[in-house]
Amino acid sequence: MDSSGSDFSKQKRISQQIRSGFFLVFGSFLAAFAINIFYTPLMLTTGGVTGIGSIIFQLTGRGEFLPLGVIVAILNLPLLLLGWIKVSWRFVYKSIIGSALYSLALTITEKPMVSWFDKYLNKPTLNGKPDLLIFCLFGGIIFGIAVGLILRSGYTTGGTDIIAVIFHRKFPSISIGKIVFILDIIIVTSSIFFYQDIESDILIITMYSFVAMWLTSKFTDITLEGFEVSRIAYIISDKHHEIAEEIIVKLDRGATGLQAKGMYSKKNRGMIFCVMPSRQVPELKQIVEAIDPNAFIIVTEAREVLGEGFEKDSHDFL
Repeated sequence: MDSSGSDFSKQKRISQQIRSGFFLVFGSFLAAFAINIFYTPLMLTTGGVTGIGSIIFQLTGRGEFLPLGVIVAILNLPLLLLGWIKVSWRFVYKSIIGSALYSLALTITEKPMVSWFDKYLNKPTLNGKPDLLIFCLFGGIIFGIAVGLILRSGYTTGGTDIIAVIFHRKFPSISIGKIVFILDIIIVTSSIFFYQDIESDILIITMYSFVAMWLTSKFTDITLEGFEVSRIAYIISDKHHEIAEEIIVKLDRGATGLQAKGMYSKKNRGMIFCVMPSRQVPELKQIVEAIDPNAFIIVTEAREVLGEGFEKDSHDFL
């Protein structure tokens, strides 16, 4: 490789590091904003270590014992150590950086944001409290975007993800995502029992917490993958050549011809494989139906597509 190529590679690497650092810092402080403004004041509970820390924070006088960020950091320490022992140092070192910055953001923004909440958002409605629905919607969305940014930076905030990875290694049939989801449900549900002596509307608050958790999951995916979800279409038809030509001309999409064989009829049939944005699927169906009403169509979701006709980084909208 010549010197110009080496310089370009070095510049690209530096650019990526700056980009990752920005996403990590901005995501950490955005997450702290969501927790301190929308979750903690109304006792909404999120999943993961933050959820456990939030429960402890509420039960110990909202900062009279320790700030939420410090509680989260303390809870993360044994999990990070466990990940180091059971998995590897390489697995946890980015979690250490991510969780440390996130805990720091929670701590240094807690008091200013509580004051900001009291001044601008602590406006009672008819039941004498701020509107829980608005808080759960904005909190879930903002926290989801924040988590997505942190993950896009290549870092994590540690926590229950480490437990999920270790558990998955012992029970490979259970996915990591499913384990995290189960742990989050347990944490949020537990708030019903822990808060029942200090909050009369805890059942309602817990239900709103689940709504916020679902929004967080959705907006984490959107932040990672973008709003545009592509579709994969498989079309089996005896007129596959005509259909492919129409796809190329009318939809301006590539099409790949595959050979398929019916295992019952033992007949060879043509199959078309193509990828397109979701908005083009209705037009594709019209094309196929006009040429061959008996065609068999399967449309599935593609979470990320790279290559000609699609953006280089399809989820990079920031």
